[in-house]
Amino acid sequence: MKAIIQIESLASILVSTLWTPIFVGIFIAIVAYALWPRNKTLFDAAARMPLRED
Repeated sequence: MKAIIQIESLASILVSTLWTPIFVGIFIAIVAYALWPRNKTLFDAAARMPLRED
């Protein structure tokens, strides 16, 4: 029983110390991509797409 608790504790520490910074980095990369000035025209065109009449 004690070994199971130690494995769960190890898994919890691994998740909090390894995956959290990775996901924060991915989130920052996505926000930077969305706010990058070069992508403005692409996103503006995509925003107008539902309003176009083909």
